Amino acid sequence: MITSRRFSTWVLIHLFSAVTLCCCLVSAQEPTPQAPPPDTNNQANSDQSSDDSESIEHPVAVVSTAPPIRQTTSAGFLMPSISPLRWGPLYVGYAQFSQIFDQGSSFNGQGSFQNAASQFLTAIVFDKQFRKARVAVQYVPRLTVLNGQVLGDFVNQDTGVSVVFQLTPRLSFNLSDHFVYYKSKDAFADIFLSSDPGSGSTLQRDFIQAPGSWLTESITGAFTYALSVRTRIAITPDYIYATTSTQATPGLFSTVNEYGISVSVTHDLTSRSSVSVLYSDQTDLFAGGSSDFQTFQGGYSRSFNGGWSLSGNFGVTASSYQTGRTWSESGSGSAIKRFKRSTASIAYFRGHILSGYISKQFSDRIDASYRQYVGRRWTLGGGVGYLRDVVTANGIWGKYGEGQVGFGLTSTVSLFGSYVHVWQKGDNTIVFSGTTNYLRCGVQWVPHQPAHR
Repeated sequence: MITSRRFSTWVLIHLFSAVTLCCCLVSAQEPTPQAPPPDTNNQANSDQSSDDSESIEHPVAVVSTAPPIRQTTSAGFLMPSISPLRWGPLYVGYAQFSQIFDQGSSFNGQGSFQNAASQFLTAIVFDKQFRKARVAVQYVPRLTVLNGQVLGDFVNQDTGVSVVFQLTPRLSFNLSDHFVYYKSKDAFADIFLSSDPGSGSTLQRDFIQAPGSWLTESITGAFTYALSVRTRIAITPDYIYATTSTQATPGLFSTVNEYGISVSVTHDLTSRSSVSVLYSDQTDLFAGGSSDFQTFQGGYSRSFNGGWSLSGNFGVTASSYQTGRTWSESGSGSAIKRFKRSTASIAYFRGHILSGYISKQFSDRIDASYRQYVGRRWTLGGGVGYLRDVVTANGIWGKYGEGQVGFGLTSTVSLFGSYVHVWQKGDNTIVFSGTTNYLRCGVQWVPHQPAHR
């Protein structure tokens, strides 16, 4: 089990690193007078609401020398906000209170559960622009009262720290750190495919449930150099540590250390389209073994008139295990269509990723969602998704269906409700095997969005 001392050590290390990084930058850079700080761009409904886990991100090409900073819990970038709860570069991005009822049962009939929970969550953002750097800290705490007891040990935390250095007019460096900790069965996420029509990006959130807790710490450093006005090269080393509170089982692991590096070249064909090539090398270290993944992919991204956005990267991955090397197709793709009063999106992923559990397997995942605005106050939406291990040695798979409804009380305050049904099959130790239903309703506050959005 992850002890309180072990978790507290991770929290202290994470917070100390973030504070040290910010202090060093403040002492090294002189603030630019009269420069308004860029802030968060929060989704106007429950897109911002609830997930605590590592997710599959589908980025799109962005014509900019300095890379933008991504939001930690939803698709899209950190953009200007006009939150009234602001103290200089520090502000509250949104707040939500919800009442949750969930019920689950295993496929073998040996166990079931039923819970009632109250949850309060908010987003606290620090976003500051200096002369040659931008610092952004995104913190999304969740206070959960489950069956009358407060979940302790800072359960359900999501923190992101990003610093973008503009080293020269052509060269930039983006250093980011993302820390996540949550109890999988009590995460209560209800929007599994987040999409941002403005940027054309999507984010597939984890939905696989487990009996224990999940902790990840990921650090990346991306060097981006503009070879010309249209062509950029990016070199990105990264490190991920992930662990669960359950014991390892055959084919599944409780802890992993991932070391990797990727090199990509992107060329803008027009202001709306681009092509890219990518090579990455990733090594996973498990207890008693390791595996290596080398990936070669080509990508294409384009936005069309009429509200269409398409992006994709596809190629092959060579996987090296102790038993030998195998080749497999890999890639990701997404499409977003914005209609007059609705939005539809779909996203697909194939590859090796940590999705709430740790294995050596490749996964296939596909999600689709739809949102309809009815009148001036009502919002209806829904989504479906499916995930499976390509090599089914451990037999893990999962699927979900969800529906949401929202009603705007004012321009910034709304009521919402959602229902989620999840089917999944695991080993009943690291991954729960059975069905789960949960109903969520509550109230949320989201400040006005900038006029240009």
